[in-house]
Amino acid sequence: MAIVFEKEKKRFNWFAILLTLVVLVFVGAAAYYLFFAPSPKIEAIIPKELQRAGEVSQIDFTDPSFVINSQAYRNLRLYVGTPVLGSLGRNNPFLPL
Repeated sequence: MAIVFEKEKKRFNWFAILLTLVVLVFVGAAAYYLFFAPSPKIEAIIPKELQRAGEVSQIDFTDPSFVINSQAYRNLRLYVGTPVLGSLGRNNPFLPL
């Protein structure tokens, strides 16, 4: 029987190559979405309820004297009364009671 010496074949580290490829794809995708992708319009992101709130905020208010001088408001003030300023707290809140 003859002894045969063969050179050991170099193996590729497939895990390192795959990991490097995944990291490069992730960094490339992140760079694209952060810097190059078109930004979405705000109207596409805002929910419908918030859009309706924006419409309400654009209402022009008129003089409130129409409401304040109305008979219904005067009748309401008979039941509710005039608001008063209550106690605002202690002078030093860190002192024990």
